[in-house]
Amino acid sequence: MKNNEGHRGRLRNRFLMSGLSGFQDYEILELLLTYVIVRKDCKVMAKELLEKYGDLYTLLKQSPEELEKNKYITERTAIFFKMLFSIIERQLYLKIHNEKITISSNVQLLDYLKFSLLNREIEVFKVLFLNTQNELLKEEELFKGTIDRSTVYIRELIKKILNYNAKSVILVHNHPAGSLKPSQADIALTRKIKEIFEGIEIRLLDHIIISEKGYFSFLEGGILWKY
Repeated sequence: MKNNEGHRGRLRNRFLMSGLSGFQDYEILELLLTYVIVRKDCKVMAKELLEKYGDLYTLLKQSPEELEKNKYITERTAIFFKMLFSIIERQLYLKIHNEKITISSNVQLLDYLKFSLLNREIEVFKVLFLNTQNELLKEEELFKGTIDRSTVYIRELIKKILNYNAKSVILVHNHPAGSLKPSQADIALTRKIKEIFEGIEIRLLDHIIISEKGYFSFLEGGILWKY
């Protein structure tokens, strides 16, 4: 018991002295677990959980119901992880809210998009609605699923633009398979949306693809202005 408490103390002191510098992922998770699990060896738990979920991001993003399927995770721990993930996501969102978005060069915007879309098992199509000053009015996940079936949602997109009185839009979706190359369906959808937007004087500022390899910008890639 004393050895276990001594190890926890050393782990916490390391963090207080130098932050997470030099910490491995399992040590970060172990440190978190020490605050919700008492009198147990959290190192073994941390390693087994990471072996199952792959990384901290994927672990923290799980629903409480999924987390509680693990023998180490109680309802209290699952809620703790859910709160932690939600706080991080909210703070990243607040950093871009009511700030001028300089399209895909905005580091805070990209950080938020990567955090919210990475490790999704299906494609998620997110839309950022902006005013004339490129300030964020609203952000919504418009639909989920393969993008080649998404054209039926353009009417819904137009409806939301009018509801929010948006003057410009940034489209974002993820590629769960990891590729950053836009598919023909991605390009066709972007072209169709851009054509419709031009008819109602709405600017399509960019279409950004997010994957574990980084991001692809239709604007920076020169694709947006080909149509």
